[in-house]
Amino acid sequence: MTLSRLLPLLLLFSISSLTCADNGSDVPENVTSSPAYVVPLSDIHSGETLDRELQYFEDTTAGFTINDAGGFSWQHHTGQKMAFGYTDSVFWFRLNLHNDSPHRQERLLRLSYPVLDDVALYIRSDNQTEWSLMELGDKQPFSDRPLKHRHFVIPLSMAAEETQDIIFRVQTSSSMQFPLSLWEERDFFIDDQTQVLGMGLYYGIMLIMVLYNLFVFMSVREANYLYYVMYVASMAGFLASLQGISFQYLWPEATQWNDQSIVVFLAGVVLFAAIFTRNFLRLKKILWVNVSFKIVAASSILIALLSNFIAYHTMIRVLIATAIVGITLSISMGVWRWAQGYSAARYYTIAWSSMLLGGVILAMNKFNIIPRNVFTENIIQFGSALEVILLSFALADRLNQEKRERFEAQLAAFEHEKVARHAQEEALEQERNARLAQEKALEHEREAREAQSQALEIQKRATETLELRVKERTLELESANRQLELMSITDSLTNVRNRRFFDQIMAREMSRAQRERESIAVVMVDVDYFKKVNDTHGHQAGDDILRIVAQTIRQTVHRNTDLLARYGGEEFILILPNTEVDGARHVAECIRKTIANLKLDRIAEGLSVTVSLGVHAAVPNKDDNADDWVRYADEALYYAKANGRNQVVLYRSYD
Repeated sequence: MTLSRLLPLLLLFSISSLTCADNGSDVPENVTSSPAYVVPLSDIHSGETLDRELQYFEDTTAGFTINDAGGFSWQHHTGQKMAFGYTDSVFWFRLNLHNDSPHRQERLLRLSYPVLDDVALYIRSDNQTEWSLMELGDKQPFSDRPLKHRHFVIPLSMAAEETQDIIFRVQTSSSMQFPLSLWEERDFFIDDQTQVLGMGLYYGIMLIMVLYNLFVFMSVREANYLYYVMYVASMAGFLASLQGISFQYLWPEATQWNDQSIVVFLAGVVLFAAIFTRNFLRLKKILWVNVSFKIVAASSILIALLSNFIAYHTMIRVLIATAIVGITLSISMGVWRWAQGYSAARYYTIAWSSMLLGGVILAMNKFNIIPRNVFTENIIQFGSALEVILLSFALADRLNQEKRERFEAQLAAFEHEKVARHAQEEALEQERNARLAQEKALEHEREAREAQSQALEIQKRATETLELRVKERTLELESANRQLELMSITDSLTNVRNRRFFDQIMAREMSRAQRERESIAVVMVDVDYFKKVNDTHGHQAGDDILRIVAQTIRQTVHRNTDLLARYGGEEFILILPNTEVDGARHVAECIRKTIANLKLDRIAEGLSVTVSLGVHAAVPNKDDNADDWVRYADEALYYAKANGRNQVVLYRSYD
């Protein structure tokens, strides 16, 4: 029935069985009443989500009523979003609003998740004893909604100093998500216009693809274009039903068909995708593949017909299983044909992969693996739009290729006919002019062939020369680009990597360490009393010292995976992947000792330098970032310089 029940299951086919308790309506003895969390209306900004202000209660028995709400053990959600994944429980949500202004206030509550089955809304003011009830959900006719909108929008009117207790009872077979927000009317409609613009762009793209390829079909009469048009139309109808757009504009009172339309449109997607794939990838000659696609197509037709008689939840599971088979077969055949060198399969595989990636991200969102936001909620639209555009390009490319082949064949046939006609005329002329004329014609023909051969040879040499020059120029450009790239990431003074390159590598190594749960170390190196050296011996001597220090550090650190970069001024920084604290401290100590033992008499008599080093090494958590590691190493370096210099300090080792 809902987006959260279909595409996630389509891609991550997982069926959970939850055990429910008794369905008694009495409040358990160990449940205690929790006081209402009163929220001043002035503390809530227009459009702000109410996840932090909401309280919830999980009713695992699905047997409690609004009269039991006073005994619920209300609690706040500890996650970022009010989302609980798939569950058989009924959830109660509570919001207590207080108008702390001296004037009446009008607001709009928006529950922006239109696929919830049954939503009962109870409202009671502080001067009332009875609850007012409003029933929402996609099981109710669209006309019953207080505001005609694809989302559930509830107008609120609060008198001065009035407090309203608002309780929702939600029961659904979709993912239990409750994105509630409070809006001023003007801000609400401005935000809604932006969303409508995005949906209009998406469905506009789908409509353009349908009309364009339908026109191409009517022009070339190739059946595969018609199958593609039906696939795109089915996909658009499927998503429109899932997002509540069809329910709002096409069949606002047909609640039963609203469920059935999802099965019918999804069956159409599977049916026409199977037929299109078989024809587009030219798989009819492979017997078992052809039979497999026919079975998928026939199953989709049968499911669409039986959806009139068999329960929705049964048919959708069968259809999901059929779709999984079809998707697996389609993508595997696309990869196989791509590997065979069939160019059209490249477009097809990339197009389907974009759709599949969008579905996987949406599935992770619905299973509460990643948070719910604008990107994860709309990724399937982006993926499907990109898919149909790429498939349309592939069809157009194949059509153009076939036109070019036919044109070249017709041109060759015309040329052959022209040559034959000319030869026939020459033969007739030769017959009329006796043997001498015939010999002269044969001589002319021989000379023409030689001239043609010479012209072809000249053209061949010119082509070879041009290709050679293009190749040479390409190699020169590639070499110049490599030199420019190396210069952009290298410090010109010390000939080690610069800070820009360090930032890129640090971010990459940090991500890898988080992913593989490995330790990563950062060592910050600073030349002691460098300003004094500059002031005493001159900046040229200072530059020589920086080059010597950089070369010494690079000779001390041997692993190819380690990176040395100049961080700025007299500071250098090291990245030591897969290195724990002891190893990092050992490397830092070796650097310190080596530099302290350097003889710099060639720069200035009796000159020597030392360095201070700050080290931080650990296994990063998912919330850590590269800037944290640099900051920790810098704090350790600061401590080393503040306590005598010429030493190695580990981060927090001085606490």
